[in-house]
Amino acid sequence: MASYVFIDGNDLRAAELAQIVPDLAITVEGLQSGFSTSAPEPGQRARDKVRAHPVTAGCFAEAVDLTTVDGKSLRLELDTENENRFTKWWRETPAKMQLVIALRREQGADIEVFAAVCEGRIADKPAGPHKLGWDRLFVPTGEDFTLAQLCEAGEVVAFRRQAYAALARALGLVPTDA
Repeated sequence: MASYVFIDGNDLRAAELAQIVPDLAITVEGLQSGFSTSAPEPGQRARDKVRAHPVTAGCFAEAVDLTTVDGKSLRLELDTENENRFTKWWRETPAKMQLVIALRREQGADIEVFAAVCEGRIADKPAGPHKLGWDRLFVPTGEDFTLAQLCEAGEVVAFRRQAYAALARALGLVPTDA
């Protein structure tokens, strides 16, 4: 069984990943203290997490961005103190969630990137576990619950499955189809 370090992950994300790629053994490790993830685009943030982590091989990290449908990032509109104000101001706004996963297979290897996008809208109010960040503020098209609520309930949304299935295939593993 392949084993990788999931940088800056959490138990809910690990459970989600286990549903998508059961043959991928992971260890969740936090970011080094003092690390800043302020890169403006999620691909760069995910790569920066991989570069900053002391594990130099067999690791991956993810980053997300929430944008309006015309591509304006909402990242600067939100801070940890104003989730309720954010959803009140932006609620029902059509939006997209972009997920980027950065992978380093071995020391000195190039960092590979896998991405997927989900369309939806800004939630009426934050809902779901705090550790799922932006997912608390986004409702995918066709759903009544936020991404965080769906994750907490054990549901894996299509765009997360798509991105992690691409990672699995790149590692020579077979993702589940369900």
